[in-house]
Amino acid sequence: MRAFHFLVLGALLVFIGSGCGVAFAHGEAADKPFIKDMTTAFYDVQITPTKVQVGDQVTVTGKVQLLTTWPYTLPSPDVAYVNMVIPGPQFALIDRTVNGQEATGSILTRKGAVYDFKMTLVAREPGRWHVHPGFAVQNVGTLIGPGEWIEVAPSAAGFHLPVQIATTGKTVDVETLGARFVWWWAVLGLIPGLIWMVYWTVPKRTVTRLAVNAQILPSDDGRDIGLVTAADHRWCDWLAAITLVILVVGWVWYGNRYPVRIPQQTDWFVPLPPPAEPHLADALATNTTYKEPNPSQPGTFALTVQVKNVGTSPIKVTRFVMAMATFLPTDAASVMGPPDFVQKALTVDPAAPIAPGETKTVTLTAVSTIFATERLIPLNDPQKEIAGLVTVQNAEGQSQNITIRSPIEAQFGTGYSF
Repeated sequence: MRAFHFLVLGALLVFIGSGCGVAFAHGEAADKPFIKDMTTAFYDVQITPTKVQVGDQVTVTGKVQLLTTWPYTLPSPDVAYVNMVIPGPQFALIDRTVNGQEATGSILTRKGAVYDFKMTLVAREPGRWHVHPGFAVQNVGTLIGPGEWIEVAPSAAGFHLPVQIATTGKTVDVETLGARFVWWWAVLGLIPGLIWMVYWTVPKRTVTRLAVNAQILPSDDGRDIGLVTAADHRWCDWLAAITLVILVVGWVWYGNRYPVRIPQQTDWFVPLPPPAEPHLADALATNTTYKEPNPSQPGTFALTVQVKNVGTSPIKVTRFVMAMATFLPTDAASVMGPPDFVQKALTVDPAAPIAPGETKTVTLTAVSTIFATERLIPLNDPQKEIAGLVTVQNAEGQSQNITIRSPIEAQFGTGYSF
């Protein structure tokens, strides 16, 4: 009867698992809107090429700004790590720079700073993978940027990652280095664990007599009623001794196999700031609204900004960035970046340039489904605010990103349940 129950349970698990789909996203839509809107703004992100073979390189470039609107409820963003968010080890990261400097580890950061990153990946596994740049802040988590689908085709040469050992000068393939030892070491460590598990779950009454165990004090092993016997203690001592011998043998072998070792290195530094942007304008958000008829239709985002031209030539608004989304004017000449996150959906009213010394109230309107799919609009948050970057450009082609912050009034139609 017990075997029959195990057979039915196994069949049920297989049935449930066979109906599960493949998870492609990385949970960016699950984050609270204020975590995405008020913390960072990703822009100018490009991931190229999007069709490669195993062993080919993929380059990821872009900028991320730590907004001065960083929520006071989150830990201060003092240490961060620029990285890629990928569904498993499908790519190998071989190079990373931040503001033109090699960044092998974490960097020291501050609010308001801009970090221009570049990462080089090597395709490792064939398939269709969704990848994002990420900005992991210590004690906060990874803030995810815009993503792109990359199709990786098989290659006859396969994946290899040759690296030269600094201490010996020998070139090794990191993909296979030490793989055999790691496999056998895992099996060797698994054996005592399996013996321990089977011993205490199959023949022992500690499992079948749970009602009795629940009434025994934690300090009582139940020897007087036969739950744990002296033979059980001897078995535990033998397994502990065997485990200790395995560890000692492994330490000795490792020390003889790799006599020259370099301690782990930590190199935290403050990246050199990029060239300062010209001061072309001052901007202040005065009103923000969001209207969405129902979950299946695009939402309308409207931001009213008071812009003052403090430069010497006319300026115009050319972009709005919120979290990982970039909105360009509907008449923009071209769109560069992941198409799901960079859209020609922005209308600027009035569209006429702002003259030097002039102050004008401008309404930025964007109609897109990304507000709903990426959950950029705070619905149930106690503080309904958004933040982002408004980009202005003068006649000479110079541009400035201005951080804005504004409360938002959201209106929804039918089909919602909060």
